[in-house]
Amino acid sequence: MDGRGRAIRAAVAVMLVLTVAACASRPKEAVATRTLLPMEAVDPNASPDQALPVRVAAHDDDGVHTVLALSAGGADGAYGAGVLVGWTRGGNRPQFDVVTGVSTGALMAVLAFLGPEYDGELERFYTTQSNDKIFRKRGLDGLFGESLYDNGPLKAQIEEFVTDEVLQKLAAEHARGRRLYVATTNLDAGELVIWDMGEIATGGRTDRRLHFQKVLRASAAVPAYFAPVYIKPQRGIQLRQAHVDGGVKEPVLVSGFMFPETRRPKELYMIINGNTVRQNASVPVKANLADIAKKSITEMMREIQDDTIYRNFVLARNVGAKFHLTAIPDSIPLAQEGLDFDRERMKKLFAAGVEDGLKGPANWLKSPPHVNRYERLAAN
Repeated sequence: MDGRGRAIRAAVAVMLVLTVAACASRPKEAVATRTLLPMEAVDPNASPDQALPVRVAAHDDDGVHTVLALSAGGADGAYGAGVLVGWTRGGNRPQFDVVTGVSTGALMAVLAFLGPEYDGELERFYTTQSNDKIFRKRGLDGLFGESLYDNGPLKAQIEEFVTDEVLQKLAAEHARGRRLYVATTNLDAGELVIWDMGEIATGGRTDRRLHFQKVLRASAAVPAYFAPVYIKPQRGIQLRQAHVDGGVKEPVLVSGFMFPETRRPKELYMIINGNTVRQNASVPVKANLADIAKKSITEMMREIQDDTIYRNFVLARNVGAKFHLTAIPDSIPLAQEGLDFDRERMKKLFAAGVEDGLKGPANWLKSPPHVNRYERLAAN
């Protein structure tokens, strides 16, 4: 090897050492606050009577308890947006009692909760995006900081949408007994946090709007790609927890407390912003560390998604809720990069979602895909 080659390898080695050693500064924290449940968070072990109030009677309450769960999926969220719009056009979309969202699903959950009048916002957000409207590459600075990308553009979009008027509407629906939940991962504790967004909208913080925006941004903060969002778990203290994408723990959020025993019938609708194909063989793995690692992580996340869907199906059976699931059709290949906001692909996904939404839940899956005969639940 010549001297130039040795110099290049030495420089790369130094860069790697510095990258591993580098540690960006963060707001102050303490052991006692790492596992503290935030004041607007729900204990997942709470009973339905503790977590959900009695629904205030309204002329548009159809007597069916409905839960809508919107999954993570990055740019593939265009599919779920299309499903909701198509569902509205089909004329049988209910007013959901509970709406949950994780990562990109958290962003659309707010719009889904507010109702069909925000379908235009859903379509605009998921068909007109591009990478530069979501993030900026940080170059070499990214190797020495908290993240490879700066999601400032997404932050600006969230701040523009989450106005005091939107919060007032959310608070009013919260007062009626409807609930909007968003998941983040408390990275300091390695714990899923389920935020009651209606509670945040109602008030209790010095700046409810800023806090609401931070939780939304944290739910979509993909680790390593985007920096954690540092959140005070309680009002009146300065110590903060590091929160990132809820999909690290749960790619789609469903919990038993969301199904009150006294309310029936019950329906669980799950919209998966991703493929559920059994195999992912669209492209071969390249013979390099980056591609091998990327494919391995992708398959790990797919397995977590499958396990979560199955667990939520069992939960639905246990609480007496009908299960409905829709996901990106197998005819659309898996995305090679979840954070590639390719406008043409997103439009294609949105159109596929509209088609499935128009068909309605009667034509969605009634059980998880790819369950073998040994895993099937016995009939009641």
